[in-house]
Amino acid sequence: MPTGETHGARRRFLPEVQALRAVAVALVVIYHLEPNMLPGGFIGVDVFFVISGFLITGHMLREVEQTGKLSLTRFWAGRARRILPASLVVIAATAVLATAVVPVTEWANLQRQALASVFYVQNWVLAADAVDYLAADNVATPFQHFWSLAVEEQFYLLWPIVVVGAALAVRRARGDRTRALRRVVLVLFGLIVAASFVWSVREVSAGDPAAYFATTTRLWELGVGGLLAVVLRHTDRFALARSALALAGLATITVGSFLLTAASPFPGVAALVPVLGAVAIIAAGRTVGAGSLTWLVDRSWVQWLGNVSYSLYLWHFPIIACFEVWADRSPRPLESLGLLALSLLLAQLSYVWVERPVRLGRWARPNGRMLVAAAAAMAVTAGISVTPMIRAEILEREWRQAAAGVVVGPGSGFGAEAIAGKHVPAFVTQVPVIVPNLEDVHKELSRTYAACASGAASNVTPTCEFGDPEGTKTIAVVGDSHVRMFASPIVSAAKEQGWRVVTYLHNSCTFSLDPRKMRFAEACLQANADTLDALRADPADIVVTGIYGDSEFDSPSGGVDGLVRMWDALHEAGSRVVVLKDAPRPRMDVLECVADHAKDPEDCAVSRKEAFSDPGHATVAKAARLAADVEVLDLTDRFCGPQRCMPVVGNVMVYRDHNHITDTYARSLHPYIADALWPTTGTLAQGAEASRDG
Repeated sequence: MPTGETHGARRRFLPEVQALRAVAVALVVIYHLEPNMLPGGFIGVDVFFVISGFLITGHMLREVEQTGKLSLTRFWAGRARRILPASLVVIAATAVLATAVVPVTEWANLQRQALASVFYVQNWVLAADAVDYLAADNVATPFQHFWSLAVEEQFYLLWPIVVVGAALAVRRARGDRTRALRRVVLVLFGLIVAASFVWSVREVSAGDPAAYFATTTRLWELGVGGLLAVVLRHTDRFALARSALALAGLATITVGSFLLTAASPFPGVAALVPVLGAVAIIAAGRTVGAGSLTWLVDRSWVQWLGNVSYSLYLWHFPIIACFEVWADRSPRPLESLGLLALSLLLAQLSYVWVERPVRLGRWARPNGRMLVAAAAAMAVTAGISVTPMIRAEILEREWRQAAAGVVVGPGSGFGAEAIAGKHVPAFVTQVPVIVPNLEDVHKELSRTYAACASGAASNVTPTCEFGDPEGTKTIAVVGDSHVRMFASPIVSAAKEQGWRVVTYLHNSCTFSLDPRKMRFAEACLQANADTLDALRADPADIVVTGIYGDSEFDSPSGGVDGLVRMWDALHEAGSRVVVLKDAPRPRMDVLECVADHAKDPEDCAVSRKEAFSDPGHATVAKAARLAADVEVLDLTDRFCGPQRCMPVVGNVMVYRDHNHITDTYARSLHPYIADALWPTTGTLAQGAEASRDG
């Protein structure tokens, strides 16, 4: 280990590592407060990973070298003393206080992530959300930053087992067992690091959104710190070179924090920037002479920031997240300073009254007692973390009583059926109750068809069949999630007509022959070409399609030509082509707004102009005029009055997020969709307008 003392001396305290902790936490906090100031500040987490891997590996190797073995009980008890007290206090406090500012629509996610944080699996929850199309728009909770602690805790479960295995392997080795141990450990660690790094590069290159949070793609960063602990030997020589190495490491991290952004493919190869920067600083050790950073490292405020870095990391994000929810915006510069001051105050209090007493207290010394206490504390904190569920249960009972008479269905008068002429009422009942329950509204995206929709990265679009399996007529529902969200009323209307329904649903994949501006455009084009071949080979009587209103295309015509060619090909195959105009776009925080204005959701309405400002609407209109024979199914008047588009209509919540409608509201559109698709048998000819263009 690096040291400024005599050759071979072992230092228990490393001020340069403590200073590196200060740098890491400063990067993360500044990034969360003012991301435009430091767009790559998130790499502070990667610096923390290297530090943790280095210190923990060094600690384990010393124990094995001194005793010939590694006590897993002692190791895990030590980790519990160091990590659990402060983290559990923050989780409990946040779980109780966050419900005061977080809208009811986010309570379920809040509780889920609180529990995931207690048991250190938060990274896997976020990884699952990242690849779950329905969860992709989940608002960041005050617990989101616990993902990095989860990665570290999982590392602490694996890494000592590897060291124990190495210790057993060299137990009967002849000669220098210390050298043999380090050789075996070096090989094992090297294999793990190499495998994790290759996997990280592969997953990031493939565009897997889960790669950012997965332990498998992050393990190599901690492992590099571990390798450094195995090979690093102190020397007082090469003072100038070591000073230059430390300066280079600091410069690398600093430059990376400015040049990398949230849009950078990460971790993968890009994570080498903070990892190698941190390795350089640690390897340089305590420097002296020209170019030395010791003058900065030894500053009392730098060492203090390193001391409280863990507590500061824990506290700063809940404070920022709660402020942003409360203020409905990011903090302004002066507010950021206030939030920083509050975070530093809580960090100091947490360090003095929570971290140190448990870590240094004699009562926590017995390892068995500490592990039992840790398990008990986690159980208690998990109990506190269900606070949102308890409050939600109370509200759920009240909601059920109020909503008992609100049953959406043909002829019910709720949802779209409540609209009379230009009057678009939010409520038609005496009690202003909204269905579905706002706590569950995030689940409302035609989950019946979830298994029948592929993800954006796939080059295959699955097919499923619904309706009357014996039907001689077929309707095909083709397109992205903005077509999928109308699937329920289309299928139910088709059943009434005795038609068979075939779905070709592909999330984020606009059904066009022009590429949409997105990462997986080529995969989407391949899937669309295959779907078109299938619809040519076995033409449907009606093809219902459409595009997301915010779709932008990478083509000279802006996407018009690709839509026209696709629709004309379907028409030539003998299909009647019906294009669904996308639903109006609500405000970005529509769920939170309605939760805050549940009795007067009109306050959350948007103008018609704003609701249809996305470029895709104009693209569809122009393509429909140029195509040979296309019907545009325009349901705008089932969402909007003459001036404004409403978030709640006839007691039904229209939106499940900021661009999809709820399945409940979609089902209330049944008679209008049926009348447009089968006008001779439809029940509401005056409903949705189907205009034939071409």
